[in-house]
Amino acid sequence: MNHRPTMDTELDLLLGTAIDSLVKLEVLLYFHQRPGLLQTPADISARLRRALAEVASALQELARNELIARFSLGTGRHVMYGSSEDPHVQALLDFLSQQYHRDPATRARIIQEIIQSKESHDPTDPPCSQASR
Repeated sequence: MNHRPTMDTELDLLLGTAIDSLVKLEVLLYFHQRPGLLQTPADISARLRRALAEVASALQELARNELIARFSLGTGRHVMYGSSEDPHVQALLDFLSQQYHRDPATRARIIQEIIQSKESHDPTDPPCSQASR
C-alpha cells in the first residue's frame, strides 16, 4: 500500500512553512505562469510591485527550500531566479496554481492559512500577544 501524501496534504504542509508569506506565494505563482523565465530580484520586484528587500528575501528562502531555482552568472556577481525543474515541485505548484485560480473560496483559504501562520510564527510579535491567542 502506498502511504505517499496526497497533493492536498503536501500543499497544506507547504502553506505556512515554506510558503509563509504572500510575497512567496506571489513569486511562486509568477514563475509557475512563466516556465523557463529567468529574472533578477530587481526585475521580479518591479513586476510584482513589491519592495526589493522583501522579494530578495523571499527568493533566497524559496531557492533554499528548492521551490525555485537560483542561478549565479559570471563570477557570482549576477544572480537570477527561475522555475524549479524538479517534476514533483512543478506538479505541486501546478496544483497550487489550479486551486488558487479556480475557486475564490479556496483562494481565500490559501491566503488565510498563510496569514495565520505568519501571525503565529512572527518573531517580532510580543510574547504576551502570542499567549492571548
